[in-house]
Amino acid sequence: MSRDPTDREKLSKLDRAIDDSILEASEADLREDFKEAGDDFEKAVARAGRALEQAKARAARMRFERAQDESKAYREQDNVKSFDLAKARRRFDGMRSGEVAESTMAARKGGKLSERDEENLLKDLAQLEALENEDKVEWEE
Repeated sequence: MSRDPTDREKLSKLDRAIDDSILEASEADLREDFKEAGDDFEKAVARAGRALEQAKARAARMRFERAQDESKAYREQDNVKSFDLAKARRRFDGMRSGEVAESTMAARKGGKLSERDEENLLKDLAQLEALENEDKVEWEE
């Protein structure tokens, strides 16, 4: 058994029909409708174009401002850890000399580490140190 459509459904159907009639209208039909209403079609098209461009510019500004706000909020978070490269250098030097207990280092291709390898290892050690310190703080809390 079918039910009668609600007023909201009837209004929605009418709204879609009006939208469809506008979208399907030819330029000649629109020009005639504007002429009958006493409006200039070219001016109306220009107004609509300006309104569209203004809306695009406003939306772009809003997206840019939102991105700026998000970027600022991200930078203000305490999510950036500083690394003590000097401490990492001392740890690395200890590893190279064999003075640090419980540490091993494999040489790539059986040779010495390149300068780039050494720099990357220092950064890794500094990050490891920061993570270790972070874990200690969490355990203490």
